[in-house]
Amino acid sequence: MFDLNEFLLELDHMYATNPKGVEAYLKSGLEEAGKCLDGPAMLTILNELMGYYRVMSKPEECEWCIEKAVRIAEKLGIQGTTDYATMLLNIGTAQRVMGQMDKAESNYEEAYAIFKEKLHEPDYRMATLYNNRSILYANTGRLKEAKEDLQMAMELIQKLEQSDVEIAITHANIGNLCFALQELDEGLQHMQQAAEIFECQEGKKDPHYASALSGLGEGYFRKGELDKSIKTYEKALEEILANYGENDYYRVTVRNLELVRDTKKRAEAVRNQKLKGMDIARRYYEEYGKPMLEEKFPEYVDRVAAGLVGEGSECLGYDDVTSADHDFGPGFCLWLTREDYEAVGQEMQRAYTELPREYMGFPARNVTAQGGDRVGVLCMDEFFRRYTGYEQAPDRETRNGLARWMSIPIPALRTVTNGEIFTDPLGEFTRRRETFAAYPKDVRLRKLAMSLGVMAQAGQYNYGRMRKRGDQAAAWLCISEFVNAAIETGYHLNQMYQPFYKWKMRGMDAFHVLTDLKEKLTQLMQMSGANSENDGQSSVQSQIEDICVGVVKELNRQGLTEAKEAFLEIQKQEIIRRLQSDAR
Repeated sequence: MFDLNEFLLELDHMYATNPKGVEAYLKSGLEEAGKCLDGPAMLTILNELMGYYRVMSKPEECEWCIEKAVRIAEKLGIQGTTDYATMLLNIGTAQRVMGQMDKAESNYEEAYAIFKEKLHEPDYRMATLYNNRSILYANTGRLKEAKEDLQMAMELIQKLEQSDVEIAITHANIGNLCFALQELDEGLQHMQQAAEIFECQEGKKDPHYASALSGLGEGYFRKGELDKSIKTYEKALEEILANYGENDYYRVTVRNLELVRDTKKRAEAVRNQKLKGMDIARRYYEEYGKPMLEEKFPEYVDRVAAGLVGEGSECLGYDDVTSADHDFGPGFCLWLTREDYEAVGQEMQRAYTELPREYMGFPARNVTAQGGDRVGVLCMDEFFRRYTGYEQAPDRETRNGLARWMSIPIPALRTVTNGEIFTDPLGEFTRRRETFAAYPKDVRLRKLAMSLGVMAQAGQYNYGRMRKRGDQAAAWLCISEFVNAAIETGYHLNQMYQPFYKWKMRGMDAFHVLTDLKEKLTQLMQMSGANSENDGQSSVQSQIEDICVGVVKELNRQGLTEAKEAFLEIQKQEIIRRLQSDAR
């Protein structure tokens, strides 16, 4: 007769003292139970072996265990029992780890149905099912469902005795999901509760305590509480080191801590110096960049353009303390012609990277994967091509040239014409940049006509129709289209390029005409979000018309149209007729 209890006790001891011998021990136990024709014992051992192979990332062996367990369960006739559901839970978890999400979900659902029918008291097995199904939901992008399952698990675990550790782990798991759902306050509360429970433990803390501390550190960082984040990450590192040593988890946490420390240092530097990024770049160039060129590349000093132009809030003058957490710090651009770049570009870049890594209290520029190649030595041709698709601006007269102008994204034109040039003795970079500085008249008017058309269609026509149909979501989309088109119209009438979308509203502060457009659009967005009844519809439509009337007045004032009608489709058609007339 096979003694399963004694076998499992020895298995626990082996995991603690000789983990390398676990696989052989399980396989020998399975063979012995088979000789004894003890099907239930074989099924229990297969569940254990399945879990071992899952952790050890051995999918083929895992599949073998699954097939054998299913055959034994069928022979035993245990379908519909809690033991069968437990087997399905283990199989589903193995399949989830192997990436077989559909199969895993099917087994989880079958196990859930059995547990729901058979378990009438709080039970760890149901909580385990909720926890594992939550991971599946999270891995397949269903974060809300994942959170709901963890909350169900929490309700069960809290009713069980001696479950403090499981409660703490579940708090930490819910906290991580809250962060993914951008529910920062709730996530931070769960992480705090998890850490507090672990801290109340006597003696050596549970290994999961380190994970809770790391989550808490992330929460503090997301909330901008950098000092608390640093202290918590430091504490997490102590726990990881004590339990696991300097493993991958330790190294990831070290990087997270370094990120928080770096962010704090940058924010303090911005506050203390009260300098804009452009000022830092200019001073850094004057103090280190210019002497480097004069000393190491004297024959090219009169051929290099220096400045800071391109992506980043500092190129627009919009940078602040928040900007310091990414792609910010001492840095500038050195632009070379293609010929010069091929001759000395790499050598000059090496010299650039050897410049001081800290300046005026600012750490080296913290470049993200998305922010590479913003500073350093750049080829003029590639700089303009990267953003606009062209090394030089298309011609302003021919039909093909105007078509090319129409194809260039507006923010790209703002990107290559923003910022500052500190010096350009050759003048080539400045010359090319100036050719992109403004649209040809016909292109500006065509784009203006297009944005007027969208304002008319989305705001003056379709918004009201969607409200009459009771389709509030579609009505909000109409408002979104109208607002974006109105912003573009405002920039065209101010003869300015729009910046990247998140800076469009900020850029409107520089308008010299339609100076009230930003305020009116802000009010419109607030009104459309707050009102869903008929009186709200009326006020929103009135605001739309007021904005359109202001646009018409400016069109008339600039001599672009003569029509007085507020319906912007009429204004659009007049501009198109003028363009067609001029083309004859």
